[in-house]
Amino acid sequence: MKKFKRVKKTIPYLILVIITIILIYFDMSFKKIENTELSDILSEILICIQPLIWIYFGKVDFKNKNNYYLMTSGFILFYLGNLQDVMDKIYILEGPLSRIENILIPTGLITISIAIIWRFMNEKKIKNTLSEENKVIYDKSIKDSLTGLYNRYHLEERLDNILNELSEIYSDISVAFIDIDNFKTINDTYGHIKGDMTLKNLGEQINNSIRESDYAFRYGGDEFLIIYPNTKVKTALKITERLKQNASMSSVKESEIKLSLSIGITTYRKFENHKKLIDRADKIMYESKKNGKNQITLMNRL
Repeated sequence: MKKFKRVKKTIPYLILVIITIILIYFDMSFKKIENTELSDILSEILICIQPLIWIYFGKVDFKNKNNYYLMTSGFILFYLGNLQDVMDKIYILEGPLSRIENILIPTGLITISIAIIWRFMNEKKIKNTLSEENKVIYDKSIKDSLTGLYNRYHLEERLDNILNELSEIYSDISVAFIDIDNFKTINDTYGHIKGDMTLKNLGEQINNSIRESDYAFRYGGDEFLIIYPNTKVKTALKITERLKQNASMSSVKESEIKLSLSIGITTYRKFENHKKLIDRADKIMYESKKNGKNQITLMNRL
């Protein structure tokens, strides 16, 4: 599967190389222009190289597959028109071949413009959708009544869509998986009422520590999940460290229980479903457990 994806990514480049070779072969039958200036040829060649660079960065930056193909098609047309312009500097071209650049270059630019406008409209639509979802998000049916965070039902129903929509806009999405250390001991020692107060307190601290753009879930029992859109791992670490410190200080003030958290932080992989993401984050969190608890582990080894 990976080999097929690599081959698929090289197709635009192969098309350009093949068409370039064909055009050069046919152009060799034309007479050369006398006193050709090298600077003119070099400047035209540099223009031809630009679409190749654009195609590469288009592949990296354009998340929508159809949008990427449209953009690539525009680049190919623009490239071929400029390639023909280079041939004009070297050979005396005749017939339709001598005028083809007048068609390809404008067509390529128009196609590229359509792709850019389409991408902008898609992003705007997604942002509007996310904005509407943020309003609906306060509905009680998707909130955990104890902690005030999104509940397991909302996580199962919407997390895949949320992640996919976010990945269309942002390249970096970090995820933190949080587990309360020795929560069973808290319940056994202080009772379930104190245990519920501990969960409620942590929910409040999570809400107070994260940003408006972040998503926080009570995954189940004493486990929590935070999604950080448009956030690199190092930034997610800083936010989570602040949350961990605030939660610990707050618990000391409100009761005799000192809250201790084991946390794992990783990065969302595009098209990954939420179950695989949570499983990976959970395993990284258990590294914190194995190494003595009350700490944060990054995704380094997983």
